Amino acid sequence: MDVDIVCVGFGPATGGFLTTLSKNLLKEDGSPAVESQAMPGMPPQVICYERADDVGFGVSGVVTPARRIKASFPQLDPAQIPMAAPVKSEKVAYLLDPIGASRRSLALRSADAVLKLFKGKDHAIELPWIPPFLAKHDGLVLSMGQFMQWVGTQAMGSGTVQVWPSTPAASALVEDKKVVGVRLIDQGVEKNGAPTGAFTPGMDIRAALTVIGDGPVGALGQQLDREFGMPEGHHTYEWAVGMKMVVDLPADSKLEPSHF
Repeated sequence: MDVDIVCVGFGPATGGFLTTLSKNLLKEDGSPAVESQAMPGMPPQVICYERADDVGFGVSGVVTPARRIKASFPQLDPAQIPMAAPVKSEKVAYLLDPIGASRRSLALRSADAVLKLFKGKDHAIELPWIPPFLAKHDGLVLSMGQFMQWVGTQAMGSGTVQVWPSTPAASALVEDKKVVGVRLIDQGVEKNGAPTGAFTPGMDIRAALTVIGDGPVGALGQQLDREFGMPEGHHTYEWAVGMKMVVDLPADSKLEPSHF
C-alpha cells in the first residue's frame, strides 16, 4: 500500500509531530493545503502504526513545565484530560541518608551528619528556593498514557491522520540505502512463528516519508542503527535513576490536586 507519510510508534515525540502536521494539512475552509501524491485529489495520506493494544500504553506519570504542550495546544484546558492538573505549588527537598545506603562522597556524608543533628527524625531538608531547572510552576501533573490518548483523539479528529493500535511493524524497508517504508508483522502465526490457517503476510507500506518513533531499543530503531550507524556525537547513552510512589491518603487529607 502506498501512503504519503508512515509513522511507527505513537509516543510523545510522534504525537507532537502528528499534532503539528495535522494543523498544516488543511486550509481554513477544509480543503487540502497540499495534495496527496499517493491519492491525487486528496489530502496527504498519513498513517501511524502502534504496537500496543491501545494508544497511550506503556508510558507513565510525569510532572512537566508543559511549554511545548501549551505551544501545540494554546487553548488547552487540563480538565479535558483525565488525571491532569495544573501545578499550583511545589517544594524541593534534599534527602538525607539515614542508613548509609547511598554512594555519597565523604564530604557529603560529613555534611549530612551535621544536618541530621538539626533535623532530628526528619530525613529531608526543604530548600528555601527552587532551582530553575527543577521548577514546574504553571506546568502540568499528568498521566502520559491518558494524555497520549487525548492527543491521539485530537489528531484523528482532524481527519488527516490515522492511528492504528495493535499493529506492530516488523522492519523498515530499505532500498539503495534509503528508507522507503515499513513492513508490518505477519498475522495469524503461532508463538514460534509457524503459520496457522488464518495466516496473512505482513503488508508493505511504502511512503515518501517514514518516521520511526519506536524508541532507541525498538526493533526498527535498532535496525536503522545497524544499517546506517548512530549520528555523529550521539553514541553515548545517558541514564538516570528515578523513584515513584503511590500513597494512600486519609479521607481528611488537606493535600489538593496539583500540589507536589
